[in-house]
Amino acid sequence: MTKGLDLHFPHQTGFLSLTAAAVSHQFVNEAKNWTEAQSHCRSHYTDLATLYNTDDVNALTQLGSPTGSAWIGLYDDLIDSWRWSITNSSFYGPGETEFRNWNVPQEPNNAFGQELCAHMQSDGTWNDLPCASAFINFVCYGGNDQYVLINQGRTWNDAQSYCRANYIDLPSIRNATENEKVQVVANGNNVWIGLYRTRTWSDGSDSSFRHWNSSQPDNLNGQQHCTAMSFSDAGQWTDEDCATTLPFFCYIADRPTVVTLRAVVDAADELTEAEIEETILKPLREELIRNGLPNSTSLRLRKVYQTNP
Repeated sequence: MTKGLDLHFPHQTGFLSLTAAAVSHQFVNEAKNWTEAQSHCRSHYTDLATLYNTDDVNALTQLGSPTGSAWIGLYDDLIDSWRWSITNSSFYGPGETEFRNWNVPQEPNNAFGQELCAHMQSDGTWNDLPCASAFINFVCYGGNDQYVLINQGRTWNDAQSYCRANYIDLPSIRNATENEKVQVVANGNNVWIGLYRTRTWSDGSDSSFRHWNSSQPDNLNGQQHCTAMSFSDAGQWTDEDCATTLPFFCYIADRPTVVTLRAVVDAADELTEAEIEETILKPLREELIRNGLPNSTSLRLRKVYQTNP
């Protein structure tokens, strides 16, 4: 089924693939470690629960017990938890998203569970730091091997916003040659680069919703890589050792319905995939959910092409 959708944004047209499925949750009151819980959910349901908003939190707390905690599907993938700020897949060749130049063996150490953003040191090696650190200069990538040093101490997120507004993005470093170019431009400064760490949902969902307790995640003793929801704390989340045994939440999804939407987007400049995700797909998904589609609704960009003004 195809529907026309005018988003009123001139001159780009894209096709969005909309997947919607009814989801029901199940509380399994059996103590299992996180991996065992994941296997149980995948065998008997669909997967461990993915949460998209506070409505999901409230629904799960009503299903659970009055006290204690239960596993949900969010976890820290120690092998594949780092992502680059530039999300355009055509920017990377085979293996180019995996290049790393950490200051080993010390880094990355994710001290206190809060070091989720990467910066380059003066020797060209990388270190992880809290993203809110405001004393780090940064380099922006402007395309065509153009790198620009910005001598302003900003948080990682503020640096990313500045680069996206004035250039293309923070640099995604794909190989040793690019690493050296950024190091030369940095001119001895410690600088933010576009690498950041994010937890992953068991089912591969792109939900960015988080409901952490104010003191969490703390990655106590460097061993807490799985996420539990507390029943007695308004459903807030804590990070826990994955070997801990807890009850857990699964979900089951009915057969999904896929709809193709043709979106006419008016924009003064050509939008990157990251800008389309942030300014169009996320608000559109939220609006669709407000109008009755399930929280499992997802939007994916299939194609963008430019039309005449």
